[in-house]
Amino acid sequence: MVLACLVATATLARHLVATWLAGTYQVLFIVWSAAFAFSAVQWILSYRDRPWLGRRGSRPLRVTVNVPLYNEDPEIADRVLYALLRQTRPVQRVDVVDDGSSISYEHLRSYWEGVHPCGTEVRWIRQRNAGKKHAQAVTFTSDPAADIFVTVDSDTALEERAMEEGLKPFACRRVMSVAGVELAFNSRVNWLTRTVSARSLFFQVVACGAQSAAGDVLVNRGAFALYRAPMIRDIVPAYLEETFLGRGPVLLGDDAALTLFARGRGKAVQQPTAFALTMYPETLSHHFRQWIRWMRGSTIRNCWRVRYLPLTSWGWWFTVLGVQLFLASVFLPVLAAMTWPSSRLFAEGAVSGMVAWAYLTGGRVLAVHRSDEGWWFRLGTLLCYPSAMLWAALVLRPLRFWGMVTWRRQGWTTRTEGAELGIEPEAPRVPV
Repeated sequence: MVLACLVATATLARHLVATWLAGTYQVLFIVWSAAFAFSAVQWILSYRDRPWLGRRGSRPLRVTVNVPLYNEDPEIADRVLYALLRQTRPVQRVDVVDDGSSISYEHLRSYWEGVHPCGTEVRWIRQRNAGKKHAQAVTFTSDPAADIFVTVDSDTALEERAMEEGLKPFACRRVMSVAGVELAFNSRVNWLTRTVSARSLFFQVVACGAQSAAGDVLVNRGAFALYRAPMIRDIVPAYLEETFLGRGPVLLGDDAALTLFARGRGKAVQQPTAFALTMYPETLSHHFRQWIRWMRGSTIRNCWRVRYLPLTSWGWWFTVLGVQLFLASVFLPVLAAMTWPSSRLFAEGAVSGMVAWAYLTGGRVLAVHRSDEGWWFRLGTLLCYPSAMLWAALVLRPLRFWGMVTWRRQGWTTRTEGAELGIEPEAPRVPV
């Protein structure tokens, strides 16, 4: 950390001097320096994020879990329920809501439905295809006694202490929602899952860690998130009937919407000791479609954050600066290419600075110790982290524009033709 701070300070000072002397390219240097400073501030503030310890003597909470199910591989769905029923802190109810899947789950339903020895009741509900929001609302509107609602994706297995750890922040009355930490169950499959896993973990530990320290988490991962039930019951009508620019209903960005509602009532935090292992896309097609779906939802959510978050909040500034730097990061390469070779010095400095900074700060991906990953594998993940950053900068950022201009296309864009991921060892995989 000390080394990274020294390098960050020296690099920023160098660019401030270069900005003063840049002349024609002064604007480029100002934007680059602002982006670097924004990244460094997040990285430093993220160290303020600490695990919540809870409080002894608190009254027992009734916890109800919602698992929206749509064309998920039955083996994966089976693993999700198995993990939920092996929690060190049992939940009172689990609702599996099948949103009109084309896959039959009768064998799973007959096995899991009912009351289990741990005291957890599993209910299985099937509805016509209406989207994830409506699948969640089935649970939100049918358990008036619940104190906490938990959302778990149908491809996510919780670590056995996830529920116990995730409930601890609710000892603070101002906490309205808690985000768990999402890890890739299938990080070893190929380069894509490994690098996306590293980038996702870094984002959660650094960006979300800084947000959590301020009580301003902007997006709870759909893989595993917890909410105060009274707050959820109040916002269900607005959640289901949301419109944007006169068009609706808005079906995407469900997790970000719930997080924003929670932030409006109090704090939205992250519990860095509550882990969920989810399945990441293993092919480029699945990866791109998932990313575009997320970007369609985030386009709407960013507008709501700018409108509703307090101007003095970390979340408001993170959103505004993030959008500004995203636009700059897309157009700067275009400007550099148009003015080549005069811009060569700037381009070389920007790329080398990005890679060096990624290596220095990327050590945060080592903060999570997984029992299925040895030191050599974790070191390899760190070494390939800069390539993940370049992939995001050169490939995913341009795709974000497509998501922004096609925000009107709401609904599922993955698993529409059936399950896309399986866990059978003999299943063939499409190379990336």
